[in-house]
Amino acid sequence: MENVLLLASRPETGYNNGKGGPPVRRSSWAVLGMICALAGVLICLRTAGRTQLSEEDQVHSLVAKGQTAIERKDLRGALSRVSRDYSDPAGFNFETLRLQAIQAFRTDDSYKVVLENTSIRVQGDDALVEADVSVAVISDNKKMHWVFTGPMNISLRNEKSKRWVVVPVKTWKVISIGGLPNEFTE
Repeated sequence: MENVLLLASRPETGYNNGKGGPPVRRSSWAVLGMICALAGVLICLRTAGRTQLSEEDQVHSLVAKGQTAIERKDLRGALSRVSRDYSDPAGFNFETLRLQAIQAFRTDDSYKVVLENTSIRVQGDDALVEADVSVAVISDNKKMHWVFTGPMNISLRNEKSKRWVVVPVKTWKVISIGGLPNEFTE
């Protein structure tokens, strides 16, 4: 019995790993490594099977997701599609645009955004979306009031970013909007 107690407290045997807890064995590290390797393979397989969207389709998707984010009053979703380098002819930058969106989304009203006659032109890392845009405010009593209807030019840039914090990718971001209504810019 005395020999067993000595064996259990000796660090060179692998028991009690010097911290008083359960033993950490090499097999535990091997299993953990295999799990990480399997997760990596699954991620690669999942992303490898996807078809790559064309640049025009990526821009169209960004615009559609931005439209949905505005209608849902999703500040994070709307601003995630705007470049930190945003600037426009009305003098807005990313921060002033963010403050305007916060103010607009705090109201009880909801929004309806309609894009018609949309054209997308991509040249390298730059893109231009031209569309006839209509924006309506829907009040609590469900009455829709159109506050803007007119042409807009949305300039985008394909910027470097990271997916899952480490994987470098390029993402389309809005860098300027031409044709904002006067009510919005004042």
